Amino acid sequence: MLSLILEVLARALPFFLLVGAGVTLARLQLFDGRMAQGLSAYVYWIGFPALLVHSLSRMGRPGHDLTLGLAAYAGCLAAIMALMVGAGLLLRWTREERAGTAMAAGVGNSAFLGLPVAAAVFGPEIARLGAGLVAVDFVLATALGVALLGWAGGRSVWRSTMQAFRNPIVAAALFGASLALLGLQLPGVLDRAVGAAAASGSPVALVALGVVLALPVEGDIPAPRWSPVVVAAIAKLLVLPALVWIVVGLTPAPAAFRLAATLLAATPTAVNVFIQTRAYAVFARGGARIVALTTVIACVTLSATAVWLKS
Repeated sequence: MLSLILEVLARALPFFLLVGAGVTLARLQLFDGRMAQGLSAYVYWIGFPALLVHSLSRMGRPGHDLTLGLAAYAGCLAAIMALMVGAGLLLRWTREERAGTAMAAGVGNSAFLGLPVAAAVFGPEIARLGAGLVAVDFVLATALGVALLGWAGGRSVWRSTMQAFRNPIVAAALFGASLALLGLQLPGVLDRAVGAAAASGSPVALVALGVVLALPVEGDIPAPRWSPVVVAAIAKLLVLPALVWIVVGLTPAPAAFRLAATLLAATPTAVNVFIQTRAYAVFARGGARIVALTTVIACVTLSATAVWLKS
C-alpha cells in the first residue's frame, strides 16, 4: 500500500507543483495582474479550447453502456447543484450565494487537472474515457451555472444560458464532441497545430491557476461569509465524488469509466467559476475563496481518492 501511495503522489504532485510555481511567481511579483490576464487569455482562447477539441474528438462515439454512464454523471452534477440551491434556502443564504455555490460545487477542474492526473495514474485509456466527462462538465454544468448567475444577477436566465454557448470553452467542447459523434477528424496540418496547442494547454493553465489564486481580487467587493464557502467545498470534494461513485456504479458503464468519473468529480472547483462569477458580479470573492480552498485541500483529497481508486 505504501508503494502505491508513493506512486500516485509521484504522478500527481507535478501538477500541483505547477500550480505552486504560479503562486510563487505572483508572490515574487514577477507576474502582475496584466501579465496574468494575458496568460489567462491564451489559455481561455487557445490552450484550453485546443485541449478540449484534441481530446474530445478522439473519444469515439460512445456505446449504449457508456452513454448511460455519461447520463448518470450528468445527473449527479445537476443534483449537486440543485442540492446547493436547496441548502442555501434552508440556511438562508442570499440569491447570489445560492447561485455561486451551486456553480462552484458542480464545475470542477476536470480538464486542466483531472484528465492529466487520470492519465498519469491510470493510463491513456482512462483519459480517453474521461474526455466525455469533460464535455459534460463544460457544456451542461457550465451552462447551468451561468444560467444561475444570470438569475441571481437579475438577468434573463434564457439569455445567460445562450451566452454560455458562445463561450470559447463551451463551444470547443461542443465542437470536439460533435467530431467524435460524427466520426470525423481535423485535416492533418490543422490537427497537428491543434495538438501542439493542446500540449501547452494543461501546464500553462496550471501555472495561470496559481497566479490567479495568489493575486488579490480587484475591486471593492464585500468579503463573503465563510459558511457558503465551506459547504460548497465539502459538496465539491466529498459529496459529489461519493455520489458519482454510487450512481455511475448502478449503470452498465465500464469499470474504467467509473474510476475516471469518480476521480474527475473529486477535482477542485474550476478557476473558470471565479472568472464567470466576476464577469457577472455575483459572489465573485466567494468564488475566488472556493477555488483557492478546494485547490489547496485537493492536494490531499485528490491524491487520496486516486490511491483508493487504484487500489
